[in-house]
Amino acid sequence: MLSPILIISDSAEYQPLFIALNDLGLRTEQISSGNLGLVAEGKKRFSAIVIDWGLVVPRRLEILKQLRRVWPDLPVVALARNGSSPRRRKSQSGNLAEHLSLTGNEKEDLALLLDSLRRVVPDLRTEVATLSDLLFIKTPSNKMGEILTLIDIMKDEFGSVLIQGETGTGKEVIAKLLHYSGRRHAAPFVAINCAAIPETLLESELFGHEKGSFTGATERRIGKFELAHNGTAFLDEIGDMPLPTQAKILRVLETGEIERVGGHQKIQVDVRILAATNKKILQQIERGLFRQDLYYRINTFTLNLPPLRDRPEDVLPLAQHFLDRHARRRGGPKKRLSAEAEQLLLRHDWPGNVRELRNATERALVLAAGPMIGPEAFPDEIREKVPIMSVPSDQAHPVAHVERAATPILSLKELERQAIVDALALLENNATKAARHLSISKATLFRKLKQYGIVRQPAIRN
Repeated sequence: MLSPILIISDSAEYQPLFIALNDLGLRTEQISSGNLGLVAEGKKRFSAIVIDWGLVVPRRLEILKQLRRVWPDLPVVALARNGSSPRRRKSQSGNLAEHLSLTGNEKEDLALLLDSLRRVVPDLRTEVATLSDLLFIKTPSNKMGEILTLIDIMKDEFGSVLIQGETGTGKEVIAKLLHYSGRRHAAPFVAINCAAIPETLLESELFGHEKGSFTGATERRIGKFELAHNGTAFLDEIGDMPLPTQAKILRVLETGEIERVGGHQKIQVDVRILAATNKKILQQIERGLFRQDLYYRINTFTLNLPPLRDRPEDVLPLAQHFLDRHARRRGGPKKRLSAEAEQLLLRHDWPGNVRELRNATERALVLAAGPMIGPEAFPDEIREKVPIMSVPSDQAHPVAHVERAATPILSLKELERQAIVDALALLENNATKAARHLSISKATLFRKLKQYGIVRQPAIRN
């Protein structure tokens, strides 16, 4: 993951610009010049430094020297309003820096700053959309292969795309693939989670606001649609968007204009809309929760993403991909799945889809002690799907098979309790062997014994 960008400024002049960087998904850490020493002592890692060139000259030179002493290889971008064109030059401290002459126009200044950061931080575009992470490109699934074919057709079109699928199926990943593989790839991709933003703030987030337009509006703020100008606005969970906001989104799509909250100026925006939802929009329309006219505006193209349980052939390639990615980010060795772990993943139905698989593999990579990842490294909810057991071949005292009536109406808890009882019976009440056979830790086994009121007899010893 790309380290944050360090911003050093004593002025509120550039605050809207720095807020916009965060809105675009870039991690930043903003400090005043007086706090630089505290940050330097911690020797935190940053990807670049942005400095307000309006600081007084002695203080500015002092800061640059300090920066070069602590972070000698980090690129520095200096911001100033002096009417000259952007250029690269030696700073007075003798270090190469990128000097930006800003115009005062927030959108133009944001574009200048982003272009500059892309020049000095080659991995910046990778941070915004890591195309190598879009494993769907390598998917063996026929269903995902068809979707990739459609993406290749749609990527350069102007029409809106509605992406439908369960939570965790990768809707935002597909949206990024549409954006970064198409003609708008050099422009911003701005994601807006319509379900996460309170209804009272959603309009301000989408369209921006003027200073003083409401309580707490201490600065003018550029909205998401303006930030996405010439690029893509991704409306995630659009099915949860309130009806009044839906009407305003529809007007933007029809006119190509927005109006900031508290403002009166019409602002032209050129934005491609990608929308995603885990809800059945047609049912939402029937219930009066979604506008039919907006549905037809965002539904020029439709992509329906299948859940992971419907494409089991993707589970192991995805799992190994996530393991390799996590290892690369941690700077550690790559690890592989054991045969038992592979079977464990293939048995799981993945209610959380790709997101659940990604989180489970990250955990497994951290917990696995050696180069091979076994079942014990995965969470309880995955491990405790116990298969039909067979007696270990090295069993010293063969035990008769425990007969159990097969019934389809047993609850999961009843099945789990019975599996533990069977394992203890088969393995002569040896907790260590039973835990290993059930692919759970010994601590988890003891917790389950207490939970289900199972009394374990002492293990038989020779």
